[in-house]
Amino acid sequence: MEIDKFVVRNILKTLVEYAVIILFGLGIVYLDEIEFSGIEIKYLIVLLAGTKSIYFFIKGFRKISELSVMDLKYYEFLVFIAVNISVIIVSFGLDFFCLYRVDPASFSGLPSGAAVFGLLFKFFYFSLMIFTNIGIIKIIPESTEAEVAVIFEAILSFITIIFVLSDFLSLKESLGRRRSDSKNSD
Repeated sequence: MEIDKFVVRNILKTLVEYAVIILFGLGIVYLDEIEFSGIEIKYLIVLLAGTKSIYFFIKGFRKISELSVMDLKYYEFLVFIAVNISVIIVSFGLDFFCLYRVDPASFSGLPSGAAVFGLLFKFFYFSLMIFTNIGIIKIIPESTEAEVAVIFEAILSFITIIFVLSDFLSLKESLGRRRSDSKNSD
């Protein structure tokens, strides 16, 4: 199974863009660590999580539209989607971790005295459970900001899973018909 070079290039480009977004988020936690008092950091985290969700949706839909007009094998599309989903899960895991670092009362159900890497794992796990809607979660969002961030991920998950994955083939047919109709009318 060989993946098309265009798809690999798209994945790498997307990973770089998403890495910049994630690093930006970590920079916000750094602002809190140095006690930057200009703004309430937890509100900034939630605002950026919402903005990031919109970006992920628009960027993902645009890329899927672009890939759907190509003669792309389904497994190549699935690799692309798997990378996007992984980035979303990691990104929200970091958002939850950042909220917890800024305000430990934002989440309950976490082991007390856990190391940073243990907490990161717990929040990646939490994000995965939210995204996949499995529901086996001991971590509970306690603050409004944490609940809003969870809602953003749940909405993005719903859009990704329901509209994108289940409708890729019909989207591909629809865009193919639209392009052939526009070529025939010219």
